Order: sequence, then structure tokens, then C-alpha cells
Amino acid sequence: MKLSFIDVKYKHPVVLPKDFLDSLPEKVMLFLNIQFHPQYDAIKKQLETAGKKVLTERPKHAWHEGQILGCSVEEWDKGQDAFVYVGDGLFHPKALLFHNSQPVHIYDPKIKKSSILTKEEVAQILKSQKGAMATFYASTKIGILITTKYGQTRILEAMKLRKKYPEKTFYYLLSDVIDFNKLEDFPFIECFINTACPRIMDDNQKVPKPMVNISDLGQEW
Repeated sequence: MKLSFIDVKYKHPVVLPKDFLDSLPEKVMLFLNIQFHPQYDAIKKQLETAGKKVLTERPKHAWHEGQILGCSVEEWDKGQDAFVYVGDGLFHPKALLFHNSQPVHIYDPKIKKSSILTKEEVAQILKSQKGAMATFYASTKIGILITTKYGQTRILEAMKLRKKYPEKTFYYLLSDVIDFNKLEDFPFIECFINTACPRIMDDNQKVPKPMVNISDLGQEW
């Protein structure tokens, strides 16, 4: 099947309010989701005019500098005091909290409101991941979740786990959409490995057994 990816652009100019700018620390790292990214340079300039040092990065799965994806769960260490996210929703900015300790200052141009996300937002997920890792090492029957979705298929990486953990038996579960309810059909599986989007972990409470991301086992996402 041929796919076309078309960016939807937010057409109204984004103007960061003074109280939002004044609330920011001196050194920030700027990220936007794709709808707002065409205004990246203009927003960066607003921050710099307000006296902020703006750092930039390009996540490894993104197309543009400063573009944030939901799966951008990477560690950024350039000495920033905080992150700035301009966009709507919380799914994208939460990605910045999994491997970083700095807060995320959010400005949503659609509703013209600001907020701050801290590490506490993902604390429960991180705690569950630690417990799931302990279960994985103690288990012998492992289910590997593989999706056929474009850009998320990790079949080759999943196959390498057999050599890395020869003492375990792996069951490969392949589908387009991963249906958590269907996982109850495999009661003998003690732990699952997710090879699709790492943010599936946000819904780990819906999985009948503990689940780890393949990146937690040293296989790069």
C-alpha cells in the first residue's frame, strides 16, 4: 500500500505572551510538534529577544530540527535549565520527561494557555518499567509484540533476542494494531516485550502481564 504523509500546518502566527517568556529560565531547549514547526524560527527569535539562550536538537526519528515526536524518548544534555514546548496536547511533551529531569514549559497557541510538566507526570510509568524488568529477567516464557505499521516494524531486532537470551522461550506475536485485550489469549506468557512505539508503555496498565520496551534490553529504538 502506498502511503502519503502530509503535514497539517497551523496558519495563525504564534506570539508567546510576556508572562510566559518571563517565567522561563535563562537556558532552554525548544521543541514544537509538526503543525507549528513552520514557525520554529520565529518562535526561537521571540525567545532570544526575551534574553533566553535557545538550544536545539533533532530527535533521531524526526524530519526537522526542534520537531518533537511522541516516540522521542531520548536523553538531551546540553546544560539546559528547562524545555519549551509550543503546541497542543500533552502526549508529545511528556516524551521529554522519560530520560530527562528538567521541567517542560508548555504554551498552547490554540487555547492561549501555559503549563508546566515535571518528572512526576511519568513517575508511575517509570516505576512500572523497573518492576517489569525484574519480571523479565525472572521469566522463561516471553511474548514479543511486533507491529507491521510503517516505521515501527522491528522484526530483525526482535529475532536477535533469541541469541541474547538463549535460556528463554520467545513467542512472536505479529499484528498491525496491538490489541491489549487479545493478549489475554496467551496466559502462559509471563512477560511481554514491546518492539513497536515505546510510548505504548503509557498504557501498560492495560496489558495483562508486565511489559518492557525492546530499548530497555539494549536494542536501539
